[in-house]
Amino acid sequence: MLVTQLAAERSRCRWCIERGRHEWREAQLSLDALRALSRYETSPLFSDRERAGLRFTDAVTRYSEAQGGMPLEPLLRARQHLSEPEIAAVTAAAAAQHFFNPITGALGADATPWGAPVGSQLRAFWL
Repeated sequence: MLVTQLAAERSRCRWCIERGRHEWREAQLSLDALRALSRYETSPLFSDRERAGLRFTDAVTRYSEAQGGMPLEPLLRARQHLSEPEIAAVTAAAAAQHFFNPITGALGADATPWGAPVGSQLRAFWL
């Protein structure tokens, strides 16, 4: 959940962020960790393994912004703490959040101001 929540926040997909927060609460995970997620590099709440996965998630989500492609360091650090299948899963989770961002936006789920319930201003053009 750490990886998907960070990727959702980095992609600015409000529907994804709210869904992740809901799942976080449903799983009864630490809200302190959720609040500290944006400061994962310095927060004592995260292990070196978690930091490596989150750093790699950051690199994947910012791939299109990176000059010269994705930096190698996050992948090398991830390989010190994660298996190749885990790295593939992190990559897929981060990519999925970016996939959902334009879809939810196109459907109007992100058309509300921050703080409004997600989907509260969806147009009923299907009817």
